[in-house]
Amino acid sequence: MVNNNDILPANDPHLLLAQKIGKALPDLDRLKDTDDPLLNLLFSYRKNLQDRFDPVDTSTVWDSIKAEINSETQAKIFHLSPAIKRYAIAAAVLIAVFIGSFVYQNLSGPELIAESFGSIQQVELADGSLVKLRPYSKLYEQSLSSTRAEYRLQGEAYFEVTYKPDRMFSVTTSRAKVEVLGTKFILSDWGNASNVFLREGRIQFEALSTMNSIILEPGQSSTVDEQAESPALSDQDETVYTDWLAEQLVFQNQPVHDVFSELEQHFNIQITWPASINEETLTGTVQLDDFDSVLRDLELVLGGAFTQTGTGEYRFNPGS
Repeated sequence: MVNNNDILPANDPHLLLAQKIGKALPDLDRLKDTDDPLLNLLFSYRKNLQDRFDPVDTSTVWDSIKAEINSETQAKIFHLSPAIKRYAIAAAVLIAVFIGSFVYQNLSGPELIAESFGSIQQVELADGSLVKLRPYSKLYEQSLSSTRAEYRLQGEAYFEVTYKPDRMFSVTTSRAKVEVLGTKFILSDWGNASNVFLREGRIQFEALSTMNSIILEPGQSSTVDEQAESPALSDQDETVYTDWLAEQLVFQNQPVHDVFSELEQHFNIQITWPASINEETLTGTVQLDDFDSVLRDLELVLGGAFTQTGTGEYRFNPGS
């Protein structure tokens, strides 16, 4: 018979907290509205960490949190039966992961300030600029000063940059760099290329490998890929770049590999396909509200079938 004295009650507040943290990983910001004093303490530590750049003494952080736990539980957590200790250890590990994610971000280079996971995420920057991140994209803050604001993007985002005539705003990807004073543009970095589309204002678009750059006017777009020594102007309709903001994908004679690369970014998946279809192009519109429907639509258009080969991995097989 199970000894009930060795089982942590299902409504124990610290067990419930650990369970909430576990379910929220890796999107911990979903916990901000949780009314829990210890959780509020953890978010307070994160804010303090974000406000400074000196190394953090993690042992001091943990000692403070342990003291808070002791004060709430009258030291019960550290004097429990073996079965309950296992729950306590699991809770401590989850909370340590919570804290460690904040510490790591502050000690490992540019600060991650926004991450979108499976849906579009909007963030307001310190100067009032707005950024909409495409699913599974990340925005890092590299440096801020009175004359420069520098960010790094992984994935894709739509920027509405607040105009400041005495400050340069820049965003870097793996291949290119955008510099503006104030404007609206979409920047992407997936599929072995960086693409930009300018809605308003003027921007400078630079290839990082050669430092060659061009100036874009409203309505123009440009690409930097692994073959480009200089950014090249491209002739595409605006909807090709803004489609994901309306939960759509719009293609205009786009190669199959570009279409698959965009799906990989939007749904955080990997697709393989035979080289025999690389020369095929697609034109049309696909709704993004249902992943399975997207695959079925493409199967009809391309005349083949997708097969799931692993977690988040798919293979497209053309019909005979």
